[in-house]
Amino acid sequence: MKLLRIVWSIVILTLGLVAFYLLWPRTLELPQIGTVNEWPFTEVNGKEVSQQDKPKLVTFFFTNCPDVCPMTFIELQELQGVMQEKGIADDEYIIVAVTLDPEFDTEERIRQYAENMGILNPNWLFLRGTEEETKQFTQSFHFTYTKNAEGFVTHSTSMYIVDPQDRIRSQHTMAVGTRRVNIEEIADQLEQFIK
Repeated sequence: MKLLRIVWSIVILTLGLVAFYLLWPRTLELPQIGTVNEWPFTEVNGKEVSQQDKPKLVTFFFTNCPDVCPMTFIELQELQGVMQEKGIADDEYIIVAVTLDPEFDTEERIRQYAENMGILNPNWLFLRGTEEETKQFTQSFHFTYTKNAEGFVTHSTSMYIVDPQDRIRSQHTMAVGTRRVNIEEIADQLEQFIK
């Protein structure tokens, strides 16, 4: 009788663990840490941003950046491959890059920059607005930057996942020094919002 109770206890415990494993969500719900109220920018190739109900990775850059921006873009190109391995096509998500120096970064200069970086995928959107639009937009993300008298920009080193409803859901670090971009985590989070 005692042996039968032990066997039944093991069976019930095993079934409970299996049910827990099968019913537990595979990913944790990301919190809402902000909202993008509008996309006031011009995409340098004429694409629309605000109409796209797709998840977005939003990053900030300036074309004269000597290190963080280009290294981040090089690493983000790996994201395309990781997403493809997950069976996710380029047209299911967007990478948005907003210039922090619209005075210097003309549309032509940004297009040339993207070409020089080898960024040709149609789901990369390079945005440019006025100085005031850029300042207001970065405030939604609590992203800080300054431009000194010589025209050099210093900025925060964060990127953000924005869901299809334009809610900011997570923050990631750009490539800084020897620290790499966490491509796998970004890919996993973008995947959560792909319908």
